[in-house]
Amino acid sequence: MDLVKQILDECDEVIIAITSSQFNYLEKDPFTSGERIEMIHDSLKESDIDLSRCFIMPIENQFNIATWASYLKATLPHFDKVYSGNDYVKMLLADSAIHVVSPKFLDRSQYNATRIRLMIISGDNWQSLVPNAVVKFLQKINGKKRLDVISKSDTKPTEH
Repeated sequence: MDLVKQILDECDEVIIAITSSQFNYLEKDPFTSGERIEMIHDSLKESDIDLSRCFIMPIENQFNIATWASYLKATLPHFDKVYSGNDYVKMLLADSAIHVVSPKFLDRSQYNATRIRLMIISGDNWQSLVPNAVVKFLQKINGKKRLDVISKSDTKPTEH
């Protein structure tokens, strides 16, 4: 939530893009787009962030990566800049003349979705790394069981 607060200190509104929204029940994307939206919404609400200043938008992956920036412009509400700590995303957007801002991350190696999913699977203490709203949501949907089943499956549908 620190990043959202940083953006709202600098901008009137924030658009939170849920990327790869068409993927779910996969190792890299174990939750549905709706579940991800709900976790983010609940976390924003729990943090007393003004929801009227936030858009949470699902964004599907594009097969033609060169057109991704145009797709974002056509799909999202108007935006002036993008905050991203992902070098690949920065490269794609900079090549399309979209202003990219590097956010002030706390610790990307610690606050990393892949790492947190692995911690959940292995039973490590992950709860302190996510908002309480996410902990509650994952308990409600039995997220650990889903991650366990997906990680042990020899079926790899639509790996991406």
